[in-house]
Amino acid sequence: MNEKIEPTASTEPPAAETRTPIGAWIVRSVRWWALLGGVLTLGLALMTATSAVSNLLTGRPFPADYELVKHVIAVAIFMFLPYCQITGSNVSVDIFTERMKPRAKAAMAALSSILAIAFSVMMLVQMYGGLQSYIKYREVTPVLKLPLWTAFPPILLSLVLLTLASFVTLAAQLRSLRAAQNGAHA
Repeated sequence: MNEKIEPTASTEPPAAETRTPIGAWIVRSVRWWALLGGVLTLGLALMTATSAVSNLLTGRPFPADYELVKHVIAVAIFMFLPYCQITGSNVSVDIFTERMKPRAKAAMAALSSILAIAFSVMMLVQMYGGLQSYIKYREVTPVLKLPLWTAFPPILLSLVLLTLASFVTLAAQLRSLRAAQNGAHA
């Protein structure tokens, strides 16, 4: 039973290669932002479990736990989007690209980053409009009276980070495309 345990590779997807200090800062910021989203999600899980146990033991769950879950999980989901972009962990359909040449794959990857930039900017504009509307009309949750606009600032920051992450991945993919083109000409 003397098995030698070999070190394993990291299970974290590789981040887009950056060549500038600002690119490295974006990658670090995206990672920390996603970790914070994970902490929020863990907090929600603990609160929900504690509320369920409280309900079983005393017949009284935490008031408004459902409100908090809806509010905070929306924020957390947006917090993970930049990380998915920077690590290339978004859902993709490889069946279409598996037989493509490296140059075509690189072009498709660059196109996906361009689409991610367009999506994130469009969402940023729309969410900013939503923030303005919720501030103007002051809608709140029923039990806690938590203003709904409070979810928007972290969501907007997430979308800014998603836009920046998309530019970082686009730069890395354009370098890959150039390398694939140079390899095809050699």
